[in-house]
Amino acid sequence: MPQDYIIVSSQYKHKLPHDESEIAEYAVSRGLALRNEPYSIQLLLRAPDSLCCPVSVAVDCELPVKVYRLDCVAVTNAANDYGERGYTGDLPGLYADLLLPRPAKPEIVERGGLYYEKDTEYLLNLNRDSYTALFVTLNPESETVAAGEYVVKFKITSLANPNDTTECAFSLTIVDALLPDIEYYYTNWFHVDSLCDYYNVEPYSDEFYALFESFIQNAVRHRMNTLLLPAFTPALDTPKGSERRCVQLVDIERIGDSGCDDNRQYVGGGWRFGFERMRRFVRAARDCGISVFEHCHLFSQWGAASAPNIYDVTGKRLFGWETDASSDEYRGFVRAYLKAFLEFAQSERLGRENLLFHISDEPTEKQIDGYRRAYETVADLLCDYDMIDALSDAEFYKTGLVRTPVAVISNSDKFAEVCPRFWLYYTCGTYLRECSNRLITNTAARGRVLGLQLYYYKAVGFLHWGYNYYYDRMTSARFDPKQNPCGYKLLPGCSWLAYPIQSGAAPSLREEHMREVFDDLRLYKLLEERLGRERLLDIIESELGGKIGCKLIPDGNSLWRLREKLIALLIQ
Repeated sequence: MPQDYIIVSSQYKHKLPHDESEIAEYAVSRGLALRNEPYSIQLLLRAPDSLCCPVSVAVDCELPVKVYRLDCVAVTNAANDYGERGYTGDLPGLYADLLLPRPAKPEIVERGGLYYEKDTEYLLNLNRDSYTALFVTLNPESETVAAGEYVVKFKITSLANPNDTTECAFSLTIVDALLPDIEYYYTNWFHVDSLCDYYNVEPYSDEFYALFESFIQNAVRHRMNTLLLPAFTPALDTPKGSERRCVQLVDIERIGDSGCDDNRQYVGGGWRFGFERMRRFVRAARDCGISVFEHCHLFSQWGAASAPNIYDVTGKRLFGWETDASSDEYRGFVRAYLKAFLEFAQSERLGRENLLFHISDEPTEKQIDGYRRAYETVADLLCDYDMIDALSDAEFYKTGLVRTPVAVISNSDKFAEVCPRFWLYYTCGTYLRECSNRLITNTAARGRVLGLQLYYYKAVGFLHWGYNYYYDRMTSARFDPKQNPCGYKLLPGCSWLAYPIQSGAAPSLREEHMREVFDDLRLYKLLEERLGRERLLDIIESELGGKIGCKLIPDGNSLWRLREKLIALLIQ
């Protein structure tokens, strides 16, 4: 079984056909990591003399190991219209992104003279024309392991002849240091309706929660700690006058007196609110590792002109596009609701450190008066809580209407000048501005540099609007991202990170790189304590050969090399 194999860093994003001259830049034989962080590499395999060579690969290491087959998806539009840097390709083609789980030590069984991997769903068939990739993560659950030298051994066995084997290895040095726990928020908006539509399950059913837990556990494993709370059907990506599928967590009835009755129903202001569905949702998310909940927007998107679509227990719509957000009826309702919600939150031990609130998503300067009226409706009730919204215009912060702005990354310098505490976000709208982004066709460095930008701007969080949005624009048509990764506005991977497979969530290569974003941020914080911020920034800029800012796009494997150098500083 003559074979080609090469071990490369996690930063390699291949496309077919391979550019073999590029692979060498990412080749690695050893690495450095801290005691409580995952570390990922890739094993590329090819059978140069065969059209189809089935193999089994066993991965052996004293550290815990998680193994995936890294598959390509068919990209019909590379979305690099202006020849920007930070793309792995400019043309349609097959691009690596989908990670499918495999056992680390598959069992080989014989059936009728043929050999197979037992109970393995995603098999390995090598050929001469392209590399097949395994993505391997060591210490995937971020356990605190002992410092020392670890060897990762790969044994490649031909299933045409199990006596024909090849072996290779990678060495990892775990240094005696820990990534610190730091304050940060990281959210990708989770769309309940999209999950339900894709899997054909009812919202908040037992079948829903089995899938929900798979997706949220996967998100938390990749450093997400903040989750959108759909108390009402989120007022996002909904054409004016239309509705998204109702995923409202709160039961609502018109009623009389105030208080909490024996059935844990919260009553006040002419309304009765039931929170049992929300209670299960919150507890399930917490069990998966979520620590912060961002309440869905209290007013319509892009300016807070209307109420969200809100329904009573019979399914009758109470408020919606036709409801003026500043009407007495809606103002009275939302205030009564918030009082009840905060009582419920207290009963679930959700304090100010666990809750965030939104008014309206992405308001513009022309909508500032309507936004102000909406803010003033609820500001006194939420004075002890952080109120955040995605913004392009810093005027909302300057006038005190947004306590913690979520700044579009292309305007991060403007917000940094006036705001001591803010988040960053990007959308598909910023992919052509030479800023960080995570399209399937972007290089790993263009996505991973976000960690450095969060550190440089002292941003405390990052928001993205799509974790599992498998719809085209404005929630119009569904698509399967495995088959059509350009299903949203022809932008590859723009609207999701996790892929839906039969068993639940499968991570993407981009999601692995987002985990590295936040582990990088933690490393920068650790080194700042030892070296000082200015010296650390000088070292980073010298190593990358450019000034840090929102338009920094490092080359190739440079962020991997930077991290190796920074970890080495810890042991000097």
